[in-house]
Amino acid sequence: MRRPGPRLILGLGIPLLLIIALLAVWALDSSSASGKVPRNTTLGGRDIGKMSEDDLTATVADLADHYSQVEIQIRTPEQNYEVPAGDLGLQLDQPATVREALDLDEDTSLPMQPLVWFASFLDEREAPLEFTVDTVALEAGLGGLEGNSTPVEPELVNGSDGIGIISGSNGRRISPDGVREQILDRAQSGEEPIVVNASTTDSTPTVGDDEARAMAEEVNQATTEGLRVTAGSHQVTIPAGTARSWVGSEAADGEISLVLDGDEVTSAISEALPLATETRDATVTLDGGTVRITPSVDGERCCGPDTVERVTEALSAGQGEVTVELEVEEAAFSTEDAEALGIKEPVGTTVEWNGQPQVKSFTTYHAAGPSARVHNIQLIADTVRGTLVKPGESFSINEVVGPRTAEKGYQAAGAIANGETVQEVGGGVSQFATTMFNAAFFAGLQIDTYQAHSEHFSRYPFGREATMGHPAPDLKWTNNTPYGILVWTSHTPTSVTVTLWSTQHAYGEQTGQTTGRSGNCTTVQTERTVHLPDGSTRTDTFGARYRDPGHTSC
Repeated sequence: MRRPGPRLILGLGIPLLLIIALLAVWALDSSSASGKVPRNTTLGGRDIGKMSEDDLTATVADLADHYSQVEIQIRTPEQNYEVPAGDLGLQLDQPATVREALDLDEDTSLPMQPLVWFASFLDEREAPLEFTVDTVALEAGLGGLEGNSTPVEPELVNGSDGIGIISGSNGRRISPDGVREQILDRAQSGEEPIVVNASTTDSTPTVGDDEARAMAEEVNQATTEGLRVTAGSHQVTIPAGTARSWVGSEAADGEISLVLDGDEVTSAISEALPLATETRDATVTLDGGTVRITPSVDGERCCGPDTVERVTEALSAGQGEVTVELEVEEAAFSTEDAEALGIKEPVGTTVEWNGQPQVKSFTTYHAAGPSARVHNIQLIADTVRGTLVKPGESFSINEVVGPRTAEKGYQAAGAIANGETVQEVGGGVSQFATTMFNAAFFAGLQIDTYQAHSEHFSRYPFGREATMGHPAPDLKWTNNTPYGILVWTSHTPTSVTVTLWSTQHAYGEQTGQTTGRSGNCTTVQTERTVHLPDGSTRTDTFGARYRDPGHTSC
């Protein structure tokens, strides 16, 4: 066999050496580009060859900002629009774009990789841009263009000749159908600006003009002679022009309905029916020795809270008359409340004081008037007369009467201040306080606050009396019975009487009294026994401290 000649060896060896050299260079270049974009690669017109992932990510972020502002031209049969791509939901999918660039040779077989690498020196490769379009943003962006309009429903209006209508009109909408796909295709092709074609669709009102006219005619017929309004026993006719001025309409779900100006309706009817009955609570009083209850009165005024609804229903039904309710304000203290208090008789017991029987009441006596002192006693008795104390409530003379002043009619009379007799406006009212103290004492009521005089006067029961001042001392007691108590007072030229009217529940009696000494004073402890309806009893004590004659303190 002949051995190959030198020329054949060179002819075959040189190409083989070149191939081996290229493969070595490819291997070295590929090894140095591991984890990077292949060399000679562009993305959106930018050279990204051999970029690291971090640098590529920054480049892609910059491209994303660019594409959000790329102009999209929307062409419709009626009008063309220019909109930033971001406003229509176009976004560069940055993670996917980075991944595609780094994995550009991922699907190339190993034998083909050197060829692809060598070809890149002859022609740059373009890495794909990956985009998304947000459908919600696309529809909102298209819907916000000025070429869109919503259909206008017909509406009822009041005119010089009665209720008429304003006709409805069609709406127009730029359809999103197919726009998303066009944007994606144009964006991925690198087209700038991105040009897409869109169609428009027309929409009609849900209510026709004929339906609106029929309703208008119905309201006109109903109000030909005005609107007759009945409230309680009162009736008035609202003029046609006034009633029609309230009218408007609303279309929804394919139906048109009447809508009235509520403020105008209530104002016009209230002015036409100026009804206003004042609320009055029940009262309890004494008339000729008999308890009388003046019934409560609920207030009424026009008109009830559903007035607008009633008028709307009437006119919608083609009716020219409507009945409305009166707005009722119930009395805070009704006739039934007063009757439930059970006030029917004087309460307490029978005792004797100053030689006179005190029959379920108490009377104290004074010199015959006229005098400032007697005037003050009778004035405070008149002021307190008729006070109603409900179960659980407290009665305070100072809270009921307030300060005794000349403006209220009180006069200057003798009083005790700091152990001395002085002239004071309202002097003498302590006699009334003592009278009430004893009435509450024998009625078995809970006496909360009291103070005896600093010296004893024979006109008052020893150790069983109370003085007055403002804001203190005060006389206060609580109605601790299940019935109401009516405080009733009376007076003669020489006496004042307090009677407590209720239902007999308990009564008190004085069952003991002790005295002692403290300095220049005599101390008194008075025991009361309260007899309860179940036959049981309870006791309590009341104290007094009287200074000796000639002393101002103890």
